[in-house]
Parts: sequence; structure tokens; C-alpha cells
Amino acid sequence: MIGNNGINGAIKQGIEKVRDFGDAVAADAAAVFGEAAEAAATAVATASDAAETVAATVAAAAGEGDAENQRIAVLVDSATDVPPEVVEKYGVFIAPLHVNYSDGDFLDRVTIQPEEVYRRFETEIPKTSTPAPADIMALFDRIVAEGYTHVIAVTISSGLSGTYDLVRSIASGRADLQCAVIDTKSIGIAAGLTAVLVCELVGSGMPFSQVIARAEGTAERSEGFFCVNTLEYLYKGGRIGAATYSIGSKLDIRPTIKCNEEGKYVVCAKSHGRKGSLKKTVSLAKKVAAAALEEGRSVRFAVAHGDAEAEARVIADDLKAEFPQAIDVIFCQISPALVVHTGPGLVGVGVSVL
Repeated sequence: MIGNNGINGAIKQGIEKVRDFGDAVAADAAAVFGEAAEAAATAVATASDAAETVAATVAAAAGEGDAENQRIAVLVDSATDVPPEVVEKYGVFIAPLHVNYSDGDFLDRVTIQPEEVYRRFETEIPKTSTPAPADIMALFDRIVAEGYTHVIAVTISSGLSGTYDLVRSIASGRADLQCAVIDTKSIGIAAGLTAVLVCELVGSGMPFSQVIARAEGTAERSEGFFCVNTLEYLYKGGRIGAATYSIGSKLDIRPTIKCNEEGKYVVCAKSHGRKGSLKKTVSLAKKVAAAALEEGRSVRFAVAHGDAEAEARVIADDLKAEFPQAIDVIFCQISPALVVHTGPGLVGVGVSVL
């Protein structure tokens, strides 16, 4: 949280201590129950949840203000894919990335849509850039003008874009707002899942500090897996090298991509052919969800696509059937800015571990 580094340090230390306590509880439970590992896992999950609650309580006691007087705005960048219905319901403020062609500069999802990017691929693969600083400033001005006192900004990974640093820098100079900027260390719908949670928590009336603690904890536990139909756009965008592109294309090897702990792209699996790649991508997401459910946590899925709606629908239906206990399976199309780097045929599966 900007402007409260000392408070944040104390909060994080408190979280670690409570989580350590949770580990001890788990060990004791395992010793008592023997092979009843589920009881131990549940103890860990409970202790972790308690840590997030303690964090919020400490922050509030340290002077975060009266929750009843807080009006909290939610701000995201356009590559943090948030479904349009969520944007409309909660009045989310969006900072659009730029899609840059030789004949003009377009605003992501504002003056250009995914379909136009696909159509123009035959003649040009554009570049992308962060939102303009003036656009971010104007959004903060709007937030203040509309009577908000606090803002929580959720951005794509700082390891993939300069958007997080830009928003954080501008927010630090706003004496008229209490600001927090969450680095999801992810991208697309995987980052959007954290933004959806923030919207719901703010909508429920939860205090500023507690929303931040919950959202950051969930972002750390959540994952997103992405299957691309071709390596061409990752190569031309500088995301993979010439050797990987050449060999992978000749052998029809399809990577499944995720973001690591630093928020940078890594290949987490390789499969032969489209069908195998989709199957592997879904299996990785299911593994994360199953482990979370065994720990007693709740999960939410998201399936996003880039010009691959039919395949993505099948995956969404499969997840609903196999995980009926999931809170939801969100479905959406990726932003034009992400289309640029992945090309047509992307399917992404995100798992939010609550």
C-alpha cells in the first residue's frame, strides 16, 4: 500500500507469524490423526485465512480510517481481462493499453477490438505500449470527482509490463486519495480473477485494508495457463528465441505458458499438436484446483480465448461438470493488446484460489 510502508511491513510480519503457527497446527493435527491429512491441510488453510484477517485488523488499528466513510474505486489496466458484465456492475475504471500500428495509435478495447487485430494480421503485426501517463492521471481525477476516497488498482505483472510501475508512481503523488496497487504477477484473465475478487469484496462493504490483504493472498495462490495455436507471434514479439520457434514449428510442439513467481513467462509444459496442448493446459489447471479444494479452500475458474470460442466453450463446460463446487467459471475473450502477442487460437484457463 502506498504511503504506509511501515504499517505494511508490520502486517506482513504478522502474516508470516500466523502462517508459521498454521504450519505448527497442521503438524500437530497430522500427528494426532495419522493419515488424516485432510484435517492437517484444513488447519493450514484456516490459519492462513486467519492471517489475512489479522493483517486487516492491524492495519485498521494503525489508522486506516473509518470503513463506513470509505468509498473505494477499483481500477484495472485493459490487459487485466475483466468480463464486461463485471465492469458494468461494479463501475470499474479501466486504463487502456495502446495498440500501435504504422498508421495510427489505438486504445485497447476502446478504439480497437480483437476482431480488427485478427483482420489486420495479414498486413501488419502491431506493437503494444503501456497506458499514457496522462490517461492514468485523468482516471484518478475522475475517481476523485466522483467522490471516492480510496482506490485499489489491479495490474498485469510487473515482469511483463511497465504498467504496474507507472500506476504506482502516479498513485504515490495523489495526496487526495488513499491508494493501493496490486501486482498480480500474472496476465489476462488470470490477473482478471484477482480484480473480480476485489470488486466483490468492495461491493460487499469490506474495509480497504482487508480487501487488499485478501486480494494479495489470493493472487499469490492463483495460477493461469495459456495454450497458443502458433509460435509465430511469440517469436515476432520477442517472447521466444529463433531456435525454439524453428524447432517447435517443425515438430508441431506446442508450449503451455504460465507466469512464474517473478511474474515472467515460462514454459511449464510441452505437447505435440493442438489437441495434446489443450488437454495438458486444462489438466494443469485442474491439478491446482484439486489441491486447493483438498486444503479446504474455494476456487473460481476463468476460461478466456482469442478467436477460439468453440474450443474454449468445451473446456468451460468440462470444468463445470468436474468441479460443481467451484464458485463460478467465468468466460470471456482476451483483450486486443494480448491478441497481438499470442495470435489467433489462444485458450487460457485461470484458477483463483480463495
